[in-house]
Amino acid sequence: MSGLPNFQPVSSRTRRDQVAHTLRQAILAGQMPGGTQLVEGPLATQLGVSRGLLREALRELIESGLVINRPYAGTFVTELSVEDLRDVYEIRHVLEAQAYTRLWPRRDAAFRQELKERFDAMMTSVDSGDLPQEIHAEFRFHGLVYERCGNHVMLSLWEQLSQKLQLGFAICQVARVPKLDFKENHQRFLDLALGDDLPAMLAELDQHLLRGMATLDSLTGPQRS
Repeated sequence: MSGLPNFQPVSSRTRRDQVAHTLRQAILAGQMPGGTQLVEGPLATQLGVSRGLLREALRELIESGLVINRPYAGTFVTELSVEDLRDVYEIRHVLEAQAYTRLWPRRDAAFRQELKERFDAMMTSVDSGDLPQEIHAEFRFHGLVYERCGNHVMLSLWEQLSQKLQLGFAICQVARVPKLDFKENHQRFLDLALGDDLPAMLAELDQHLLRGMATLDSLTGPQRS
């Protein structure tokens, strides 16, 4: 179990959800990078839970895409390549553009207020230095359009993509690569999402995702000649 963070035993009253939450937080904080093996016995002992309960929690993480099970090898934190994330971003671009186009004429006061509140919560999380909370807050911010666009399939697809996107975000945050001004980047996005110019909003969405991909591409910079 070398290389794993020093977990504290999980209270028995929290059971499977708390175990899954603890492991999810560690993965998204970069404490367990892609490829880390999760050995049941030592991990269950460290968390203070049964191996059966741990398996249930790991099953939840496998279903969400953060963890994979390799037959005859074991359970590992999912590894994502830049190419994998590029594919995910491509799908997100199509979905989010359609979600905003669909929602645009129906943005009401409740949507505007909720988006502002989620933006404020995101900025608070950035100031707190809590990376998993920052990642969660960012995806709540971007997820609102899917929740309100009225297309349940889009929302389901967003939820399926979100774990991989969050893992990609975590990879960028813990890597030593140049980072964007997070607040400035998202303030511009917020202003246009609340504005009256849909083409400008869609153009900003293009740039927003391209800036994210540029950060991911910089991870492979040293290997390029």
